[in-house]
Amino acid sequence: MAQTGDDLTTAIHGCPRQGVFTVTGGGSGALSALLGVPGASATVLEANVPYAEGSLRDWLGFSPSQACSDETARALAVRAFVRATELGGDFGFAVTASLRTIEPKRGEHRAHLAFQDAATTRTWNLTLDKGARPRADEERVVSETALAALASALGVGPPPRLPGASARAKPGLADLMLGLCSHVGPTDFEAFLPGAFNPLHEGHSSLRSDAARRLGGRVGYELCIANVDKPPLDYIDLNHRLAQFDAGDVVVTNTPTFLAKARALGGTAFVVGTDTLERIASPEYYGGLEQRDDAIREMAALRCSFLVYGRVDGASFKTLQDMTLPASLAAMCTGIPEEEFRIDTSSTALREGRQATA
Repeated sequence: MAQTGDDLTTAIHGCPRQGVFTVTGGGSGALSALLGVPGASATVLEANVPYAEGSLRDWLGFSPSQACSDETARALAVRAFVRATELGGDFGFAVTASLRTIEPKRGEHRAHLAFQDAATTRTWNLTLDKGARPRADEERVVSETALAALASALGVGPPPRLPGASARAKPGLADLMLGLCSHVGPTDFEAFLPGAFNPLHEGHSSLRSDAARRLGGRVGYELCIANVDKPPLDYIDLNHRLAQFDAGDVVVTNTPTFLAKARALGGTAFVVGTDTLERIASPEYYGGLEQRDDAIREMAALRCSFLVYGRVDGASFKTLQDMTLPASLAAMCTGIPEEEFRIDTSSTALREGRQATA
């Protein structure tokens, strides 16, 4: 016999795990089911509904290109997971839905669900028959599906028969996600080329080769799971990015600032573009001018340096000599002239091109 909603709720509350829940656009019935019975605190540490665009932006730290998407659901789940760890829990669960409204919608009526803990990322994608149900029935279907997905992720229910994806943490990455270590992977490089690598492209490899030639040693890629403004990368995204690299070429860190990178990786050179160097020089990334200057002094004391390559800036190409920097930071930098190296390929442009042809 199939489990009822009450059965699933009981099974979920019987599982010795606690998490944070985020729902937007639909699926709030799942929260009602979880909170509407005694013992809800055994599972629910916190629940929020960032429904308005501004609320969603505040919760995530950025404005997603689509509020209802698999990518946004994963970002919501990771954000919920991070919050759960702050409250003593161990998972995050999210639902983002686009359901029937007063005005007809152009796209499909759908929901994307995601679960995140230190070891796994799981997603489920639900498509509803557009116009076949009133809003209340669509909400019921999404909520029932959310309870089933959650029960499955917690190991107390069968998996929903829905398309989706799952990914497990590669060795060491669970500790990195939990903040128990600062990096995973080799660090025996002369320098590091930090980036999101979404995607890795020939500009990165050319830059790495040129820097290795100039520095006379190996240059490793540094991929950070954390971001000053966004939730950490989930394992579906992270494993996809890691698959782009040859073994032994990349270190994965949990160091969103260059001061944190310097502390984790020691006295090293960083290969950066002028756009990145502008952020390193900006007081707003440190909380003020005094904090910035303290951070630069510490990086200098750690014997860090920056090999700086030019980047396109509007209609011009900006190199180190075009920048105004604090003297202490400028002393750590070596600039590469435009005539010696210039590649304009960017990951952002490549992503936008893919989206345009999708």
